[in-house]
Amino acid sequence: MHEGEFMSVLLLGGMMGAAVTMMIQWYGRRKVKAALKQEGLTPTRQTELLVNENEAMRGQMLRLEDRLSVMERIATDSSMNLGCEIERLR
Repeated sequence: MHEGEFMSVLLLGGMMGAAVTMMIQWYGRRKVKAALKQEGLTPTRQTELLVNENEAMRGQMLRLEDRLSVMERIATDSSMNLGCEIERLR
């Protein structure tokens, strides 16, 4: 196979791959729109639900980070300081 033929086949393969990718994306978008329409969710409502879910997850993550920082402090503190703090809390 000559170099020119190889480049032509490579270019044709790339173009076909791009076309197939675009068709798959179009089909996927169409399916998502149909599912949203069937459930009665508008894109705005879906965004609102996702924002609410993100806020709940953010709050949970902050609580977990606080707990983790306490655990790190307990693990890295010397036992003497930890004992004094425990006694002070009693």
